Amino acid sequence: MKLGRLLRLGLAPQAAPLESQHVVFLHGLCLLASGFTLTTMLLSLSSATTSAGGLAYALLAGVVPPMLALVLSARGHHAVAAVLFVIYTLLSTAGAASLFGPSFGLQYWYMPVIVLTFMLFPSERRQTALAVAALNAAAFLGFSFASTLLPAMEMAPGDVRDNFHINISLVAVATAVATYYAQRVTARTRDELRSLRARTDALLGAVLPAEFVATLREGSEGVGRRYPQVSVVVCDIAGFTRLAEEAAAEDIVRVLNATFSAFDAVCKERGADKVKTVGDAYVAAVGLGGGEPSARAAVDLALRMRAAVERSEACQARGVRVRVGVGTGEVIAGVVGTNKLAYDMWGAAIEAAFAMEERATPEQVVVDAATWAELAAEERAAVVRGEPEGYRSPATAKA
Repeated sequence: MKLGRLLRLGLAPQAAPLESQHVVFLHGLCLLASGFTLTTMLLSLSSATTSAGGLAYALLAGVVPPMLALVLSARGHHAVAAVLFVIYTLLSTAGAASLFGPSFGLQYWYMPVIVLTFMLFPSERRQTALAVAALNAAAFLGFSFASTLLPAMEMAPGDVRDNFHINISLVAVATAVATYYAQRVTARTRDELRSLRARTDALLGAVLPAEFVATLREGSEGVGRRYPQVSVVVCDIAGFTRLAEEAAAEDIVRVLNATFSAFDAVCKERGADKVKTVGDAYVAAVGLGGGEPSARAAVDLALRMRAAVERSEACQARGVRVRVGVGTGEVIAGVVGTNKLAYDMWGAAIEAAFAMEERATPEQVVVDAATWAELAAEERAAVVRGEPEGYRSPATAKA
């Protein structure tokens, strides 16, 4: 079995690094501890310095606990496995410190273990990690102040000093490695969070204006804004009900996707804002992004949307034709909802645009009086002037 697969035992293939880092780290430590003990046993066998009983004890105390922790973790019991491994390191260090005495400095191995403890548990288990780290800290303090109670092994002062220096050096290296690994995990987590935020912002930016994304990120609710002069374009597929009855569902979705994708491209090219889709109707607006509101730009957008449908092979294969309405006036735009956020628009301009679209025949672009008033003669020749029943725009009132 490859090392990578061994380290990820019990994890789903699609498990995110942030969710699985502590499991991979635990498996690595279990393998490292077992390998160290087995290597020590092999060296002892080659030099014939250890009895059979000593080897059996080393196997039982140094290999079984970390491998048991690995098996438990692979079966999904990550927290139990982490606690078992930390207790194993605590007892192993305690046994070595008690055997050789505090003058060897073996108790200082609790320091890197304390650092590593916080990387063995997921974020939701921080209280457990804190309790286990506190247990290791208490053990370290106990052995540090027990020099008068624990007798040292009979060794020459030089040997004691050399062993102390070796242990302190190894502890320093282990602490440095643990700290580096923790910093690496922190940096990776930060980068992953930044990437996740960028993807979230990009997704929100695809459905919401940038100013609303920034406001929502700050935790505001009921985000809305009033725009005194906006031109709204409503583009509807003519005869869609008949098309939906005759064609398969996959074909309908394919036609809608081709049509709306063409409209998206035109809006992006002309700097317009897509507001929403309502059934087979596509709603866009000019004048929301801080630029100068322009009914002429909205009419240009409408004509380009109609032309895009005429150029689309998928639309032409199904004989798709559109009706377009354009209205100009005041609107209120905002984000509503808590479960599924929806960006929507209300006001005179959008009411006028929908009314104009209803009056249009296939391939016609019908505009309200307020839009008509801003058009030049050659632009008026490409559209039809319409008046919604019961609606009086400011331009109509002056006429």
